Parts: sequence; C-alpha cells; structure tokens
Amino acid sequence: MTWEKKRVLVTVKAYPEKSKKYGEVVCTIGLTEEGEWIRLYPIPFNAFSGLNGIKKYDWIEVYCKKAEEKLNRKESYRIRDGSVKIIDRSLSLKKGKGKANWIERNKIILSHIAPSLEELGAKFYEDRTSIGLVKPLEPKLRPF
Repeated sequence: MTWEKKRVLVTVKAYPEKSKKYGEVVCTIGLTEEGEWIRLYPIPFNAFSGLNGIKKYDWIEVYCKKAEEKLNRKESYRIRDGSVKIIDRSLSLKKGKGKANWIERNKIILSHIAPSLEELGAKFYEDRTSIGLVKPLEPKLRPF
C-alpha cells in the first residue's frame, strides 16, 4: 500500500507511551477533510511540545497508510516518519478574551455525532468502526 497525503483536524491526543521502535509516541485522532474519523500512530510526542507543537484543533497534513494491526480497525493509519506538518491553526487559537472558536469547531465536529453507544458497538462488528462521538444525555439534577 502506498502513502497517502491527508489533511486532518486533530481532535484527540492520547497519553504518550514509550515504544522500543519509535521512542515516546502519541496516538492521535481527528477528522479528515472528507469528514472521516482517523487514528494516526505513531506521532512523536515532541511534535506536540512548545509553541510550534501540534495543538488540538490544528489542521495538519500527514503522509500515512492503512495500518496493519491485530484489531483491524478501519480508522487506523500509520504515519510516515517526519511527515506531519501544521497547515492551519485558526481553530486551535483562542479568539478575543481567551475564548476558543467553538462556533467554527462545532460546525465541523457536531455533524459527526453518533446516535448511541449501542449503534457504535454494532458498527464495530459490522465494519470495524472503532471511533465515534456521542453526546451525553443531560444529567437530571437532584436536590440536595
């Protein structure tokens, strides 16, 4: 399989782990430009460090290919070493009085909410979907 160039909106960064082969790395999840969930691994942990590091809601460009893994999750891609490039920070930067640009973020993210956890579970058995977004129900407030 050949390397593909993808543009990804970073939405999740997992806790770093040590890999014998890659050093300290992070699994990252995001949405592609086409609106598909994607898991990118391994991304060096230092790619997230400092002022020029990757932030949540940065658009990045990366060369990747479908990962060969035991779980065979449909969203898993292996990145080509050194190919991650930040291309747009407009959604990760704070607007005005320290508030994030949630209006623009939500336009992208909220259209990908799954109907339920049960449906996500069924999708895993159907086509190995392993990433999804669910909106929790409003909690009922109890009087104290």
